Amino acid sequence: MQTQNFPFLTEQIVDQIFSAGELTRADRQRIQSMLLDESIGENELRLIERVMEGVVKGILDVMN
Repeated sequence: MQTQNFPFLTEQIVDQIFSAGELTRADRQRIQSMLLDESIGENELRLIERVMEGVVKGILDVMN
């Protein structure tokens, strides 16, 4: 089984997530991959926090 490689979050991807109003399975897998990467930077952490805050505040729906 081949592991799917997801690109890291960028401002553009986060903007698309908020525009759609939903966090997809692919988005969640991308975030999980980022969190497991030891070289994650401050900017990436801020983007993840922004997305998670959107979920907590009900701005983003979590899709299956």
